[in-house]
Amino acid sequence: MQHFDGTPAAPHILYAGDDDLDRAAQYLGSIIGEQGYTLDYIASMLRFPDGVPLSSYQLLILSDYPSARFTQEQMHDIVRYVRQGGSMLMIGGWESFSGLQKEYCNSPLAEILPVRMKSGDDRRNLCQGCIVLPKDSKHPVVRALRWDAPGIIGGYNALQPKRGAVISIIGRHLVITAKGKRISAAVQPKEIPLLVSWKVGEGLCTALAFDLAPHWVGGFVDWGKKRVRVDFNGAWIEVGNQYHQFVATLLSYCSRKDS
Repeated sequence: MQHFDGTPAAPHILYAGDDDLDRAAQYLGSIIGEQGYTLDYIASMLRFPDGVPLSSYQLLILSDYPSARFTQEQMHDIVRYVRQGGSMLMIGGWESFSGLQKEYCNSPLAEILPVRMKSGDDRRNLCQGCIVLPKDSKHPVVRALRWDAPGIIGGYNALQPKRGAVISIIGRHLVITAKGKRISAAVQPKEIPLLVSWKVGEGLCTALAFDLAPHWVGGFVDWGKKRVRVDFNGAWIEVGNQYHQFVATLLSYCSRKDS
């Protein structure tokens, strides 16, 4: 486990998954560090350590972290942590939700997630993209962003929100056709739930159906008219200002700073 100190009294985040901090995890990890959070990070290839003091964290993030890295008792500990006031965010990917290998669909975490998972492969890879759109205008994450020129993702996990869950962001598939020199674009009417959350006991559990790193993040990583550079852990990322704001606000909401 890698540790990074944040600003005094900053929320403490435990982040597991997305390969390593010099690979896909660099996107989310950099913004966590830049926002001043104290961060403990577990790479995807490492098993979840024994004796992790979950109650010391304001937020647990799982993103492409294989379920096999947990013991059943550790997952039950996470359920208790959330019910007793903790917060968990699961971010989409091939090893999130059901994913390719039925990762979490029959696990104890299925109980607290705000979505029902498919019993089989729930990955949806799109060559023409999915437009990310607001659903709940009062949600803190939605309020913080401009939606006049929405971003596009390249894939997501197909999830069904549970009764009582709040759907704050949706997606709609983009369909582009070309006939000779004539090119046209249309948007499919079906709404895809992308950001879903609910309260679990005294805690909060949130599901983001798409990834925040390539390849599923698609053009969403460059969303916004301005560029933002973030330096962290001896490396740096350059992203769109709306993507940066989305991630920062999502972290604030899930760490219970803005909920």
